[in-house]
Amino acid sequence: MMRYMNRRKNTLGILPLLAAALLSAASCTESMEQDMETAGDSGAIRFSLPTLTRSAIGSEDDLNTDGQSFSVWGCYRHTDGTGSDVQIFDNTTVAYGSGSGWTYEGGLQYWHSGNTYDFYALYPSTETLGDAVSSVACTDGTFTVNGFDATKGLDLMTAEKTGISVMAGQTEPPGPVALKFQHLLARVTFAARSEGGNATVHSISLEGLDVKGDYDSGKEPLWSNTTEGTVSVEKETSVTPAGDADVSGDLLLIPQSLTDGVKLTVTYDTDAEKGKTASYTLPATTVSMWTAANHYRYSFTLTGGGYIVFDPPTVNAWSDAIGGNVTIDVTQ
Repeated sequence: MMRYMNRRKNTLGILPLLAAALLSAASCTESMEQDMETAGDSGAIRFSLPTLTRSAIGSEDDLNTDGQSFSVWGCYRHTDGTGSDVQIFDNTTVAYGSGSGWTYEGGLQYWHSGNTYDFYALYPSTETLGDAVSSVACTDGTFTVNGFDATKGLDLMTAEKTGISVMAGQTEPPGPVALKFQHLLARVTFAARSEGGNATVHSISLEGLDVKGDYDSGKEPLWSNTTEGTVSVEKETSVTPAGDADVSGDLLLIPQSLTDGVKLTVTYDTDAEKGKTASYTLPATTVSMWTAANHYRYSFTLTGGGYIVFDPPTVNAWSDAIGGNVTIDVTQ
């Protein structure tokens, strides 16, 4: 059995799909057919620009910027079932740099005929995740991410591309490995508008929600050992009657039930009054669960009469859902 473990970080590079790399061929320590390697760099394993199912990043092109990175695990095995798995990528960091594109150090890895390849990826890289996790591992394609802290504001996605077979005697290499990432978190945003004058939102916070937990793609439920906490956003936002204003940015949160009550608190000023605070428990009767890969948008109105009116929460682009109108009193 092959095990992918969180080991010393290597630097993996992705060669752009259309670029021709002028790198010398690396020697291979395995005893097997060398047709892909001796064919030159055209036989090197490459990765195409990864795609996203839905993303707070916005688009695939946003990954093509300095500082973006993800980690890759990969192995091959003899297609006839003999021998053991050979690991070629082990929590290897894929990083983008202007002028160099997606690159990896340590020598190119080559396709070898008569073998079948599996690849698994985690975004962002374990290096980027840093203290937002306590550990990361990929074992036989099963991801475990322990101690994930949603208050750090990082996204979390996984991808896999398995069963890529290179036939015995094949001289043309497979195309670049295309990774399609799936979101593990829910995206939640809040927008406000004012009534009867302008307003300024100073901060919002969510209390009573799961902010830390362990993810295991091989178990149900996927998230366990969750810990409750608070997510706060201090963001000075001018709010007018003309349209909705983003008062939260993207909150990337652990999927969870809302039936135990998640309280939203907003601090704001109106033209008439300063230092106002309003609190409200998000209604579980309208949206009872935040689900992975869904975008939940909450809109509310700050009124001159001293109360907040909520529009139906919606889930857009990743899915749609409609809740009910809510009016809440201000807590001074």
